[in-house]
Amino acid sequence: MSGRTVLIEAPWYETRITNCSFCGIMIARQYWQDDQFEGERFCTEACADVKRRLERDGQRTGQRSAPAKRRAGG
Repeated sequence: MSGRTVLIEAPWYETRITNCSFCGIMIARQYWQDDQFEGERFCTEACADVKRRLERDGQRTGQRSAPAKRRAGG
């Protein structure tokens, strides 16, 4: 869909790690910034497309994501 490739500009000694918002793979140098998912970083455009398809298909069938389970005592 629409978006752009963004280059991560960091000094060689930077230790911060960036991960794909969808699959979790480590992003080393550049990431895909999709216009539909503002603020999220994807390893590839294809990863954003999969997320888009899953959300669209879930809405079509009326499915919702399950709420997070809470641990006892916390």
